[in-house]
Amino acid sequence: MKSFAIITAAAALIAGCATAADTRAVPGFDPAATTFTGWVRVTGGEFQLFQDQRQLRDRFARPCVSGALPQNAQDAARDLSGTKVEFTGRAVAWASKGDRTSINHDGSLITNQCRSDYVIEATAVRVLR
Repeated sequence: MKSFAIITAAAALIAGCATAADTRAVPGFDPAATTFTGWVRVTGGEFQLFQDQRQLRDRFARPCVSGALPQNAQDAARDLSGTKVEFTGRAVAWASKGDRTSINHDGSLITNQCRSDYVIEATAVRVLR
């Protein structure tokens, strides 16, 4: 019985480590914030926000946070790639999408190209440089 308890405890510990490793923290971005500042790349109908400008050079750079503006604003935002911006909006947990493969934010589909735990539903953007 004692060895069963040890095996069960070890299995729980391993499962806990796997869960912690699956967490996709995004350094420099607080999901509780209402503004998100960083360097932006616009791909298709969504943006990817990076903390560091040099990440823009690598197409597969991580960590980043995906998001979108409402459709009309997102269409106009295609020219923002490579600039430092501040998005106003809110973070939405990616898990809240349920079984769907995207989140519809006022006509813009967010597919979470960054694969982080949350995405940004932006309402406005301001170019910083």
